[in-house]
Amino acid sequence: MINRHFYKGIRFKITLVFSVVFLLINIVLSSFTYRYFRNTYLNNYNKYLFNRAKTILSRTEINPDLIALPDSGESIRIFYHNNEGRAVTVFQSPGPIAQVQVPYLHGVTDTLEQHGVYLERENYDGRPVEILLTVPNKYIVARLRHLSLMLLLTTLASVLAGSVASYFASMWLLKPIRNLARQAADINTNRLDKRLRIRPTHDELQQLAETINDMLGRIAHEQEIQNNFFAAASHELRTPLAILQAETELRLHQTNELAERQLFNSQLTEIRRLQQVVEQFLLVSQLKHKGLVLNTHPTDLSDQLMTVFARNAPLAQTQQTQTLLNFSNEVNSFVLDADADKLDVVWQNLFQNAIKHSPKGATVSVEVLPAENGLSVVFTNETGSQQLPVDQLINAFTTNRSVTSGSGLGLWLCRQIVEAHGGRLDLSVAGGKFLAEVVLPVHQPLR
Repeated sequence: MINRHFYKGIRFKITLVFSVVFLLINIVLSSFTYRYFRNTYLNNYNKYLFNRAKTILSRTEINPDLIALPDSGESIRIFYHNNEGRAVTVFQSPGPIAQVQVPYLHGVTDTLEQHGVYLERENYDGRPVEILLTVPNKYIVARLRHLSLMLLLTTLASVLAGSVASYFASMWLLKPIRNLARQAADINTNRLDKRLRIRPTHDELQQLAETINDMLGRIAHEQEIQNNFFAAASHELRTPLAILQAETELRLHQTNELAERQLFNSQLTEIRRLQQVVEQFLLVSQLKHKGLVLNTHPTDLSDQLMTVFARNAPLAQTQQTQTLLNFSNEVNSFVLDADADKLDVVWQNLFQNAIKHSPKGATVSVEVLPAENGLSVVFTNETGSQQLPVDQLINAFTTNRSVTSGSGLGLWLCRQIVEAHGGRLDLSVAGGKFLAEVVLPVHQPLR
């Protein structure tokens, strides 16, 4: 199972890209919107101030001086220029307006926290009467800040809403890919005939599904060729190996020379090992092609184990290994409904592994114990200082090369056979000992 990280998923990346793009667009639009409304508001407010200045100026007279007073919050400066060009102030409101310079050029000023307008009017004697009208700009600043805050909140809300929408939209867009992933997860080497369902969407998803199905077809074809090769090679090797075994056994019985007998015994050992590998290849071919077919009948587990012990006695003597077989008194019957030939492969593999992987002079023990709704067969051998990769040994074509060479199919094939009988195979290392426990039910096998 893949350890998924949310921030590495396509859904998150789509949401992130959409959110960033949407945020940039909103920032640009909000900036233009703010400038437009700001300029519009200031223009309208300036028009209002000019109208107020015209009203005050129309009611103002000089010589005699008649000054129209401003409203609350407004400040005015009434002045004119004399013949020498100097400004003569007729009236000025108290406050910061005294420090505000007259904006002769633009007619509008915003300084010293004052916002004002400048206007002039010709008097009856030809001298222009001029007015500077100001108001505190805190009201303008407050309104513009409120506008900018509203735009900011609107931008954030729209980006958040867009992100949520894009997240759920990406879920909808990626749903067909998740469906393909679920279908593909159900396909393994034993189900290569299964294909992904293809909808005629005429898009990239249909192309992806068709490509995966084509790939599965090529894999199935290559595996069929491989299985056929295993089956054919195994069948072809059976006969010459049987002939070699018969000829070697005949020569072994005909000679009394110690060196020749040792040579023939060694050859017989290798021939039997090759025959065992050939049988494993046949079982693997059957397993990969159609699954294991069990020919079940009542099988006495005690007879099988004693036969395996007797068969491997020469190997135990060669390894200087002591073997112990113990049947629990709590077991009422050792008869199971199982495929005897295939279970024999399991006992042979586990017992040989226990002997080969034990140091010289060690003890290999096999115990048959009662288990829940079945029997438990525990193979125990000493490992010494060896570090056995327990998690990897159960995989196909994995072997402990530091001890002996082999096909690497033994433990993997044992697990397949045990599971086909509805049982389980557990491997563990504890206290310098390697344990292989086979638990078999007494009921009918699964396959």
